[in-house]
Amino acid sequence: MSGVYTMTILTENLWERLFNRLPASEANEAIRVLKQGGSYKDIDIFTLKEAEQQVRRHRQQAKSAISAYRQWKKGRYVRRFFAVFADREGAALRGHARNMTGLFLDARRDYADLSSLLMKSLANDCASGVTPGKGGRHAG
Repeated sequence: MSGVYTMTILTENLWERLFNRLPASEANEAIRVLKQGGSYKDIDIFTLKEAEQQVRRHRQQAKSAISAYRQWKKGRYVRRFFAVFADREGAALRGHARNMTGLFLDARRDYADLSSLLMKSLANDCASGVTPGKGGRHAG
């Protein structure tokens, strides 16, 4: 697996993203657990809260990176004397903005998919008469 995963396929689903980000054995295990139950014990409110915090953090980083790129772009014509350095700086800022935006979009899509799985599992559990208890590690 190479260094940084960036979103390249805009239509990939949660299962494809797992294989694109994780080693095959870990991806298979995650898919097995999620497809097997995907219940409130596997995806609890704390997991969703953590995903939501990552979405917020990556959103702020993406906004900051886009803002930095826009500021550079506005001042570019004033700094024509140093064009070589400014262009390199712009390319780096643009790449950083793309990477941060990709992280935000990935985190947002994962959060939405996990929320959907949790809602489906809660609906299935309620329909079967199982009452949700404590989720996560402390479930009995």
